[in-house]
Amino acid sequence: MSSNVISWKGRIIGGLIGFLFGGVGFFIGFALGYFLYDKPRNEMVQRHTQARNAFTGTNINPYARERLIKTTYRLMGYVSRGAGRINQSHINQAEYFMKVMQLDDAMRSLAIESFNLGKKDNFDLYREAQKLYSVFGNSSSTIVSYLMEIQVSIAMADQVIEDGEHKRLLEVAQAFGIPLNHMEQLIRVRIAEMQFANFSREYAKARQSHYQSQGNQGSYSSYGNHSYENYEKYGYDQDESRSSSSDSYSYKSHSSSDLDNAYQILGVTKDTSWEDIRRAHKKLMLKYHPDRLASQGLPPEMVSMYTQKAQDIQAAFALIKRHLGKK
Repeated sequence: MSSNVISWKGRIIGGLIGFLFGGVGFFIGFALGYFLYDKPRNEMVQRHTQARNAFTGTNINPYARERLIKTTYRLMGYVSRGAGRINQSHINQAEYFMKVMQLDDAMRSLAIESFNLGKKDNFDLYREAQKLYSVFGNSSSTIVSYLMEIQVSIAMADQVIEDGEHKRLLEVAQAFGIPLNHMEQLIRVRIAEMQFANFSREYAKARQSHYQSQGNQGSYSSYGNHSYENYEKYGYDQDESRSSSSDSYSYKSHSSSDLDNAYQILGVTKDTSWEDIRRAHKKLMLKYHPDRLASQGLPPEMVSMYTQKAQDIQAAFALIKRHLGKK
């Protein structure tokens, strides 16, 4: 089911259960299904869609678009300055997000101007946060969650997070009402993804080799053969389940740090139950799966940005599953 489709699941299930208790029960169950499941889910989907559209300029008024660009790049300038000086990695990352956000020449000039303003000593974080919240209202929280990911990305553009950058990331979180432990978690996940890169690449090679050994053509990483629908219905990749026992699909070599990073990427610990690990994996894949992003009309640059993240999430889950002896 596409993430753009309105959910009726709660109403259907509630109505069927209520029907067992008589005619009135059907209507009560139908109403409970709507208010307890369908309504919250549809509102969540709408907020995520609005947030992603805002970053790519789709169905958003020019004033709001301009506000988002200003805030995004002012914060980038502020966080980058925490390293002591702006380096080429910061600039390259800022340029990359210009492509992701599909900025034309005028908007690129605005982004550069905003970046430079954010570097200044008198930049007011709290005023910037107020401006963003005043424009986006109910959609602000979801937009801010993506905004925080971008700021962590700019801080770690050179693969190192300086003390000053770390300090400024926490200041940004505080100004935007994000719990500091949430920002720390974003930072830890990004570090884990960087350290997990070698295993993730080897895992992707193993999957590609197995995919081709079955007579398939093209790239397994296109995600066309492990669809978003499987994650939404079952919480796992059915192709992964079918192929995990194959001798040709081996990635046995991993370090203890790889396993530690895998837990970190999924936001769980070694003490987390298997069912909670599966739920964490499903939640992340539903958020970052390329099929979902593409179905929302996002440009290739933005889909590409999250494709590697989805691959890391999948590799992390596979490693934990193998470690725990799960099928």
